[in-house]
Amino acid sequence: MEADRGPATGWAWAAPFVVLAACGGGGGGGGTSLSSSEPSPSISPAPGTSGAIPNPQTIAGKPRVGQIRASAGQVIENVHVSNPSGPCIVVTGVSDVTIRDSEIGPCGSDGDPNTQGIDIHDASNVRILRNVIHDVSTAVYAVGSAHPIIMDRNYVYNVRGPLPRGQMIQLNGVSGGTAGSKVTCNVSDAMPGVRYGVLHGDTAAGIEDHINLFSSPGLPDDRTEIAYNRLRGGSKVSTSGSGIMMGDGGGGHVDAHHNTIVGVVNAGAGIAGGSNISFNDNRIHLSRDDVVYVNVGVYVWGQAGAACSGHSVLNNRVWTMNSLGAQNPFWDGGNCGAVALSGNVFGDASLTPSIFDEVPSACR
Repeated sequence: MEADRGPATGWAWAAPFVVLAACGGGGGGGGTSLSSSEPSPSISPAPGTSGAIPNPQTIAGKPRVGQIRASAGQVIENVHVSNPSGPCIVVTGVSDVTIRDSEIGPCGSDGDPNTQGIDIHDASNVRILRNVIHDVSTAVYAVGSAHPIIMDRNYVYNVRGPLPRGQMIQLNGVSGGTAGSKVTCNVSDAMPGVRYGVLHGDTAAGIEDHINLFSSPGLPDDRTEIAYNRLRGGSKVSTSGSGIMMGDGGGGHVDAHHNTIVGVVNAGAGIAGGSNISFNDNRIHLSRDDVVYVNVGVYVWGQAGAACSGHSVLNNRVWTMNSLGAQNPFWDGGNCGAVALSGNVFGDASLTPSIFDEVPSACR
């Protein structure tokens, strides 16, 4: 259903280009720095597990099994789960499930949106740790569930879509619960090419938003954290994707920090509604030479009439050469109230696509 991804009008973030005069259209130089004495929020180490992020080579060789339907308290580990005709792992109506150290995929076939790697419904306290997930419509889809959903140190490639699927992770109607959700130290790589001995980008459509929070408010006293993720590549056919989409359909209480976003389609990151969302200390490099369409690095713009207030964009470094050949690192749509905006370097020409290969110390 389209409602899973957001109302059709929400696609307006593939908006007309807005070239900021402050960025000196066309880029060049060291960029424009918006600075002040206001500090970035304090950060903590990645909250998940220890251990290295796996890749397609290091995860290979696990015993093969078919679709798994999880039970309460179950630990699924050290297996290769695949399914020719649907989701690989289904978590429905249960809590306290751990999925770790496994290969997940292929799941179903290209063109079928109901072929998620991990499909979570009406569940809570689900932990997804150190897996490789590939050849899926969406790697992790959680709907109508409760926090926490923890996704830490996973490697994801060949996310196929089609819409409304097409995410590394989407939370749809996730709220309440006992602790904050965390999406940390993951690698989502949709850039075409052979890496670790396997073909990446082997999809008809491809990824839409690497990370999407739709109608999924975090907890006020334990906010949803999106941190230390490395996100690269975008859809081959869509012009409306992003690296990280927050406040989609409302929500809030989200901290997105220390993420690296390279070569995604349309927008590096967006705050599309909601309240009290921070996007701080991230790096974004987008170039029209890498993908089908580039619009803007970061935007704050309430969509489809969603309430929108209390957001911050602090201490980010952004290089965005859009499809018109101009620097367009940031846009404020003007309907979210005052946005805390300081310490950013917009048009940072020192950034290159190679930042994707830098592993955050918190994830080692």
